[in-house]
Amino acid sequence: MSKEIASKWNARYAYSGKPLPPPAQVLSRAEQWLPKGDSLSALDLACGRAANAYFLASRGFRTTAWDISETVINEISSRQPQVLADIAVRDVAEQPPMASSFDVIVVTRFLSRELCPAIQAALKPGGVLFYQTFTHGLSNKDYLLADNELLSLFKGLHLLEYQEPEPDESGKAEARLIARRSMHD
Repeated sequence: MSKEIASKWNARYAYSGKPLPPPAQVLSRAEQWLPKGDSLSALDLACGRAANAYFLASRGFRTTAWDISETVINEISSRQPQVLADIAVRDVAEQPPMASSFDVIVVTRFLSRELCPAIQAALKPGGVLFYQTFTHGLSNKDYLLADNELLSLFKGLHLLEYQEPEPDESGKAEARLIARRSMHD
């Protein structure tokens, strides 16, 4: 695990003390794309405070939340009642999700281009990816998507929705992609 990255995020979450944020727009505004059925599984990858994980759990998904920050995972683990199926400190760059293991994967405000093939492969056939991250507004350009880059990172999936808005008054913008793995992969 990258100790430097984990330390950065542990420090960021150490004093958060804020109420749970709302789920990401890519998920909350596109609930119609969630798969229907019993015993469906979901992953909130690089979950932060796990707003997306709680949203999915409230809709009946057996939900997993992973983050590199031990601090935020401890916070999530202490919440009562606990409705998440699995909560773990995990460096997803070192331990990506296993192939065909989730019906839904949500990734927000996290970008590791090298991990995108593993994320795509981790969807079960018919599984849906909800991905939202920055195109503008971060000082570190390594974590900004280029124009339409999110589309190319997941070109093996069937596109359901894609938005790439212009920057807002603060100079920030986030691309939002919803895509499904074929039932025949």
